[in-house]
Amino acid sequence: MSLDTTDLLPDETVLLSKKANALIKPDEHGLSRFAFDHLMGTVGMAGQEAIGGHLYLTSYRLLFKAHAVNRLRGEFSIFLPTIQQVRNASSGIARKAEIVTGTQRYTYVVWGVPAVIAAIDRARTALDPAAVARLTSLAVEHPEALGDGLEVAGGIEAVNRTLTQMTHPFTAAQFDGFAPLSKSTALNLTELLNLRQDAP
Repeated sequence: MSLDTTDLLPDETVLLSKKANALIKPDEHGLSRFAFDHLMGTVGMAGQEAIGGHLYLTSYRLLFKAHAVNRLRGEFSIFLPTIQQVRNASSGIARKAEIVTGTQRYTYVVWGVPAVIAAIDRARTALDPAAVARLTSLAVEHPEALGDGLEVAGGIEAVNRTLTQMTHPFTAAQFDGFAPLSKSTALNLTELLNLRQDAP
């Protein structure tokens, strides 16, 4: 699950790498109820599922890359200039960082939340208008490096449906076009492009 050169934009450098979980709502991704969802409330994550992987802070963005043992697999990006707020959303035993952009909210379970927030703030501050312009150009020229979003891992989802079919109703909804987090990356790219248009 490490990054390779195709995951990065030209000139992009990794500043921080942390094991992390991206919190999602299963029903928003066409997934059945999580077989162990009744336990999620005990760790402050009721109605959510943790997608395990790595969170990379780069010189341009936050990049989450899911590992293979999840019901959702893939990667998605949040551009640093679009971030309006980063806050410690920890509750109970769950250590969580919340990232807010103009249109979206992301939550990651990650150890060392204060250090992660400080690193994100430093990286955001380091992006002057010329660096934002460079990032905007690179993102448009290299969309393949931005991630395709998270997609359903059919085998693991089938196992979960089997485990839950006797005790939990489940939805048969399937993705319509792009996966929600692929849409999320596209929406965040739109935010980034709008920042450039608003610049003096």
